[in-house]
Amino acid sequence: MRQMPSADMVSLISFLAVLLIFFSIDVRSRDPAASKPWHARLFEWASRVGGIATALALALGWADLFLPDENSPIHVALVAAPGSVAVLCAIVLGLEMLWQRAESP
Repeated sequence: MRQMPSADMVSLISFLAVLLIFFSIDVRSRDPAASKPWHARLFEWASRVGGIATALALALGWADLFLPDENSPIHVALVAAPGSVAVLCAIVLGLEMLWQRAESP
């Protein structure tokens, strides 16, 4: 895997920060009911896992910014792997709109 320049890492960190805000809002807006359909539980857990993965990738990326580029102990894959999980969870939550239905009063 190639090395990531600092400018690219800053862009990635900015993206991850926005994604973390998205997951934070999404998790707080969910109702924790015990008896839910399978897809509601899937989307709830996708939001939680995505938030944790985003926070991990953001923290590792932020720490990597302040380390020297040569022989950095934080490999790009350590940021890319949880970041990819977070993006996948965001895509799954985007698919949630297929299951949302407006409830009539």
